[in-house]
Amino acid sequence: MIDCWNHPICSVPGSNVTLLERKPANSGQLEMTGKKLPCINMGSYNYLGFADNHGQCAQAALNAINTFGVGTCGSRKELGWFPHLKQLEEMVARFVGTEDAITCAMGFATNALNIPAIVGKGCLVLSDEKNHASIITGLKVSGATVRLFKHNGKLIIFNDFVYER
Repeated sequence: MIDCWNHPICSVPGSNVTLLERKPANSGQLEMTGKKLPCINMGSYNYLGFADNHGQCAQAALNAINTFGVGTCGSRKELGWFPHLKQLEEMVARFVGTEDAITCAMGFATNALNIPAIVGKGCLVLSDEKNHASIITGLKVSGATVRLFKHNGKLIIFNDFVYER
C-alpha cells in the first residue's frame, strides 16, 4: 500500500510529476531519502495538461489572472459573474443547439451537486454499474431509486420492464 499511495508530490500536476522518495524507518514510519523521482502523471484531473506551469496554457492562465483576477470567491447569485463566463455559456448553448447553457467549474461537483436538482424521490434512474464516483454521489444525494445495469450489457431487466441497448 505504501508503494502505491504514500509518495508526496513536489511539483505541479503536469504530464510529468516529481515525487519525494521515502523509505520505511525502524519506527515503522516513513522517512525522506532526499531523492526526487521523475514520474509520468497518470492520476490527476490534469487530463488536458492545463496544470503545467509553462507553455501556452500557463501563459493564458497568467494573462487571465492579470486581466480578471482569480475569481469572485462566491456564487453568481451572491457576487455576480465574469462577462467571459456568460460568453462561454452562450457559445456552449449555440454549439449544442439550446436556448441557454450553464457551465460548472469542476467535474465532480457538476455531477454530485446537479443530479439532485434534476432527479429526486419518486424518480427511477437506470445507472451503469461502472459510473464515475461523482455520478454515484449525485444519485445517492438525490434520493432517487437507482437500479444498476451491467456495463456494456445488452439488456436491462427491471421487474417486467425490458430496456434494450
